[in-house]
Amino acid sequence: MESSKPKLILMTAFEPSGDALGAMAMRGLKLQAPSCNVVGLGGALMEAEGVELLAHTTKEAAMGVGAVAEIKRIKGLVDVVEAWIKEHEPDVVVAIDSPAANWPVCKVARKYGCNVVHLAGPQLWAWAPWRIKKMKRLSDHVMCLLPFEPEWFESRGMPATFIGHPALKKTEVPHIALPEGNPNIILLPGSRKSEILKNLPMQQEVLKRICSEFPETKAVIACRGEDVERVEQFANGLQIVADELPSVLEWGTLALAVSGTVSLHVMNHTTPMIGMYKVNVVSRLLSKLVLNTPHRLLPNLIAGKRIVTEFIPCGNIAWHIAEVAIDLLHDEKAMQTMRDQLQKEAAIYESHNPSKEAAEIILSFTQ
Repeated sequence: MESSKPKLILMTAFEPSGDALGAMAMRGLKLQAPSCNVVGLGGALMEAEGVELLAHTTKEAAMGVGAVAEIKRIKGLVDVVEAWIKEHEPDVVVAIDSPAANWPVCKVARKYGCNVVHLAGPQLWAWAPWRIKKMKRLSDHVMCLLPFEPEWFESRGMPATFIGHPALKKTEVPHIALPEGNPNIILLPGSRKSEILKNLPMQQEVLKRICSEFPETKAVIACRGEDVERVEQFANGLQIVADELPSVLEWGTLALAVSGTVSLHVMNHTTPMIGMYKVNVVSRLLSKLVLNTPHRLLPNLIAGKRIVTEFIPCGNIAWHIAEVAIDLLHDEKAMQTMRDQLQKEAAIYESHNPSKEAAEIILSFTQ
């Protein structure tokens, strides 16, 4: 039974991936607490679900602005959030993804006595385990999208719950007109301008070598509608398919995917894939020093072993990635093994409804 006073919830998302998670949670909130008021930072997806935006924050993130400009942007947004929290005193603040941007938000929320929950666990287990002390001080609960995360957080005194992931939701897939080849290759270059600039030309080079081995190859680039303009300049005449990822994944024989949430969408459709993420030399060296997990690609992290070949991070090694892709395409047994392993890991998510579970946890902190 809802109280007579509507719940007031603040969500803060700074990236396109956070916008999608915020929209997911909002769908659950509308069903369970229709009278609640949800205000936030986010993008078009959250706004479409009914979140009243204090500022649009995801377009600039997708553009990949410089470091100094990004710091100024985040500081300005945190100032907006602080002024709003001080005036309105929300029941709970939901920090969505983007831990670097959301830590200052959590600090401000605590300053004014707000409950704080995270939607998507900061990946402290991968790169900064010592920050768990800070998280415990600034947070009440973390909603985890990876099945192994709750045990890691709980063992360190941080309450946590695995809620599943919206990318693993099973839905009906519409058929769309796509070229039929042998094989069908999907290029998934990411969303940030910097990601596309580095990865799509490399993926095109991999594709060129695949085509030399398999002359009947057909390929498309899959992206979000808002990323089409950024992708077009590197498309080299390939068909760009926007906002139809499930249909493309059902069509594809092999996906060349940057690391990130998109790899979970690929896993959901059990499409064989190769993971990659091209960065500069300095970033590669830093990753070796900072990251402490043997795998980077999400399906491999979930499985706890390598079920997908990954080149993350990598340099200019299109030739090597192409060799792996060609060998895989020649080996139907290996392709089927990967499909079976992806299906097994995706099954972990089948019993979860992340929209419903996220809403329940958020509302539990408004009592």
